Amino acid sequence: MKQIKKIGTFIFVLFIIFAITFFSCKKGVLDVTDPNVFSADNYPATIDDLNMELNDVYGRFRAGFYDADWYRFVSLSRDHSADQAYTALDFDEAAQLNFTKTNAAVGVLWEKHYENIAKCVNTLSDIDKYKNKNTNLNAADIERIDLIEGQVRFARAWNYMILVNSYGETMITTDADKAKMGVPIIKKLATIISETQIPRSSIGEVWTYIIDDLKASEAILKTKTWTGGDIARASGWAVKGMLGKAYIYTQQWALASAKLKEVIDGSGKTLIPFNEFKDMFGGKNEFSNESLFELNLVKDESGGWSVSDNVGIRLNIYIAPAFVDGTGTGKNGFGNYFVHDKNLSRFGFTGTATLPDSLQSPTYLAQSRTWRNNKTVDPRLWVYTFQPYLDSLNWDNVAKPAAKMPGEGVSTQTNQAWCFQKYVLKDAFVWSGNISIGHNMYILRLAEIYLLYAEALIKTGENVTALEYINKVHRRAYSQADVNNPGVYDYASLTAATEATDPALKSDPLKYEKGAELFAEGTWWFDVCRWKMGKSEADYYAKVTTGNLIWEDYKYTLPIPLREMNTNAQMKQNNGY
Repeated sequence: MKQIKKIGTFIFVLFIIFAITFFSCKKGVLDVTDPNVFSADNYPATIDDLNMELNDVYGRFRAGFYDADWYRFVSLSRDHSADQAYTALDFDEAAQLNFTKTNAAVGVLWEKHYENIAKCVNTLSDIDKYKNKNTNLNAADIERIDLIEGQVRFARAWNYMILVNSYGETMITTDADKAKMGVPIIKKLATIISETQIPRSSIGEVWTYIIDDLKASEAILKTKTWTGGDIARASGWAVKGMLGKAYIYTQQWALASAKLKEVIDGSGKTLIPFNEFKDMFGGKNEFSNESLFELNLVKDESGGWSVSDNVGIRLNIYIAPAFVDGTGTGKNGFGNYFVHDKNLSRFGFTGTATLPDSLQSPTYLAQSRTWRNNKTVDPRLWVYTFQPYLDSLNWDNVAKPAAKMPGEGVSTQTNQAWCFQKYVLKDAFVWSGNISIGHNMYILRLAEIYLLYAEALIKTGENVTALEYINKVHRRAYSQADVNNPGVYDYASLTAATEATDPALKSDPLKYEKGAELFAEGTWWFDVCRWKMGKSEADYYAKVTTGNLIWEDYKYTLPIPLREMNTNAQMKQNNGY
């Protein structure tokens, strides 16, 4: 088992490092005059140099929240998409919502996103420097440079969104929340230690900074789209969509409604058919007509276990499915997690078998097939999960029935323990050169835009149209070919019954669809925080294999890492930590 290495690097020192790299060359023995060597005097020398920096900015979307080492903790464990099949201190803290200020995920998430921001700040500075040195640029060059700036501003805004949503004292539910503690805003590279002592800006100030960056990016990128080798870049529509999401998170409902409708009407994006949707999380149908922005990943074994040395992802190892292997059970990776049992009932699955003999009994499997075929259970359940002994993995032309996930150091005997299907490797053996795979992860897609738009419409009193956009997403889930026409599976109202049975979601189609459509995609916990559902979620999930869930409101936010507290005299800790 690969152990997690605690990282304690003081993040603001990164700004000093960047500053030293680009501003500390002096005359004398360290003087660099060769134009082929980077120095403060000659860099950036070309627009290609700026593009090189932009490529680095994009590469850093993999660092932090979407790094598999931390995504499993701050997303899958925290929102209880997952339960534990393995125990260790960091695993237990995340699953039980008992994050501490020394937790590795807490520290690295903070550090990586500030490192990403430092790179954005540096690149924007280099853009200004290049423009100031080259005053006779032609229109084509100016456009190339502006496009770089627009993309960097989008990236910086996104990094701040992750930080303020994760470490801000609260998410905004009232105007008063805007005055509470957010995160530090870094506007320039530090050149002396005192410049690293930066206090937390208010939540309102951070969101203003995010929105200003997105609006500046939008003004540059407009309706820009990308094709070919540039298809993974942020388009103007991705920027508009993220801006609409920022307006939702700051409760600017009218602005959100207008901006999200602009994306819906102008982007040309559509919900792809269900038969394409069901495969889009396993390396197929990437950059589809539904995708607005996705994390571009490529199968790459060159770096082995090093996240920074390759362009793939190894999330599939941690949430790897179990399968029948002869008379025993194999795992296509570590298999540290399985789908929390309570998620099955949320999708409408009422089976309760936990023992292997019961899970694979003909009667049980026949009932499951009936529910699946008749769509009496939300069909998305079988898109995101493997039902033990009913579904299969397949490689080397051999079907391998999915199995219940066994525990390692914990018991899953009383769990149904279905395995993940979303983002996992199911058509090759992981230990045959498939540690780091290329299944893209979705950061923003049209289904989320529809649901965000519906939320804005509800808040502005346009309930009929809101219900229609919720139903569009629901219709696709139930394989309706034309999602724009009413169907037999439609919700009749905004309080209609859903597949869920818990009080929080059973009569709330908007919340249910947000949870069901975007299951395990990294958005649900932020909705839980926005809607103040922490207590009801903890009550519903109740426990994980390593302990009971005990809710306290301070758990909506993460602690500021201890290293940051010890090295930044201006930093204040979140309540409860």
